Amino acid sequence: MKRNKSWLNKRLSEGNLFDQTRHKLTLQYSGVLMIFLGLFVVIVYTLLYMLIWSDQRSRLTELTNSELQVLQKWVDGDTNPKRQPPRSVEDAFSISADQSFYYLISDIGNVQLGDETQPELREQMMALIAKGQFKGARTQQTTLQTFDQPSVDVQGRPQNGEDARFLVTNRELKKNGQLIGTLYVGKEVTFQHQLFRLLLFLMVGMALLFFVLALWFSHRMARRAIIPIAKAYERQREFVADASHELRTPLSVVLTSIEALQLDADESNPFTNNVLKGMKDEVNAITRLTSELLQLARSDADEFVLERSSFQVKAAAESVIAKLLPAAQAKGMALKLQAPDELTVEWDRGKLTQLLVILIDNAIKYTLDGGDVHVILADKVEKGARFLTLDVRDNGMGIAPEALPRVFDRFYRQDKARTRQDGGHGLGLAIAKNLVDAAHGTIQVESQQGVGSTFRVRISV
Repeated sequence: MKRNKSWLNKRLSEGNLFDQTRHKLTLQYSGVLMIFLGLFVVIVYTLLYMLIWSDQRSRLTELTNSELQVLQKWVDGDTNPKRQPPRSVEDAFSISADQSFYYLISDIGNVQLGDETQPELREQMMALIAKGQFKGARTQQTTLQTFDQPSVDVQGRPQNGEDARFLVTNRELKKNGQLIGTLYVGKEVTFQHQLFRLLLFLMVGMALLFFVLALWFSHRMARRAIIPIAKAYERQREFVADASHELRTPLSVVLTSIEALQLDADESNPFTNNVLKGMKDEVNAITRLTSELLQLARSDADEFVLERSSFQVKAAAESVIAKLLPAAQAKGMALKLQAPDELTVEWDRGKLTQLLVILIDNAIKYTLDGGDVHVILADKVEKGARFLTLDVRDNGMGIAPEALPRVFDRFYRQDKARTRQDGGHGLGLAIAKNLVDAAHGTIQVESQQGVGSTFRVRISV
C-alpha cells in the first residue's frame, strides 16, 4: 500500500502522462474561469463607462439647451440679433460646477458672448474652432491645457500647463432659418477620465489576481481529478506486468514441448508438421507480446536504468543486422550499414541493440520484396554535448500523413491486415519511443506513401 501511494505521488509530481494531463486540465479549468471573469470585467467596465459618460453628456446637453433657449428668445424678439447680446442676456449665463466655459461665436467668427474658468482656455478653444474640430459634432471630448498659476510669469515667460480633458457640445442659433451664431459649452471631465483609467488598472489588477487564484484552484481541482485515474492506471499496469511475467513460464514450457514433438514427428506426415509449426509460431508470437507488455509496464513504472559501458556502435549494429538478415533475405531485401569503424560511445549496449532490432525489424516488415533498408549511425557535437544519431531508412510502402502523429501510440497499426499477417502487435515503436524518451532523446519519423520512411533517433551519450 505504501509503495502504491509513493508511486502515485511520484506520478503526480513528475513530468509524465499524468503531469501533462493535469496541466491540460488546469489550463482548461482556468481558461473557462478566465473567460467568464474577462466577460464580467468587460461588461461591468462598459456599463459603468456608458452610464457615467451618458450622465455627463446629458447634464451638459441639458445646460446647453437651457442657455440656447435664453439666446433664442432674445434673437426671436430682437430686430438686430447679430449685435452684442444685451446685459440682461449676459446675466442669464454663469460659470458653474457643470460648466467650464461658454462661447457664442457669430457666423463671421467673432465672440459675441463668452466666459471661462481660466482665461487660457479661450485662446485654445478659438484655435480649435478655427480648425473646424467641432464642426458637425454634437458632443465630443478634447484636451486643453489648464494652469494652476497664470500662463506667463511676471517677466512674461510662458509657464507649463497640464493636460485636462473637456467635454464640449455646440448648438446653432438661427432666426428664420438663417444662422446667427454657434454656442459652444464645455465642461472639464478630467476627474472622470482619470477615474476610468484608475478603474481600468484596478480591474485589470483584480483580473490578474483572480487569474492566479484560478490557476491555483484549477491546479488543485485537476490534481484531485487525476488521482482516481492514476490509481486505476497503476492497477492496470500492475495487472499487465504480473500477467506478462506469469505467462512467460507456461509459454516456455509449451514452446519446449512443441519443439520436442517436432523432433519426434514423422517427416512423412506433413499435416502434423504444419500443425506443430503453426503452434510454435503462435506461441512465439504470444511470447513476444508478453515480453513487449512487460517492457512497457516496466517503463511505465520508471524502472529505466542505463547500464553504461564503452562499446563500438558499429559492432553492436552488425550483430543486430546478422540476427535480422535471414528475415530480410527471405524477402530478397538488402540490409546496408553505414557507421564509422572507430565510433565508440558510453551508453547501454543492450538498450541500443533493442532499439536497433525494433526499428530495423519494422523496416523489414513494411518494405516490399526486393527493397533496401539503410542503417546510418553517426555522432555529433553541439554546444559541447555529444549525441549519437541513428537513421533507419527504407523504400517501403510509407506511412499515410494522417497516421504519422499516431505511429508511436500503443497498439496502433496503420495496416491492420498486413500487421496481423506479419505478426506485429503495434507495440514495437511505442517501446522504441519509451526507450528514447527515458534516455532524454528524440525520435522522429519522415515518410511519404509509396516512397518510404525514415526513423531518426538522437540520444545524448
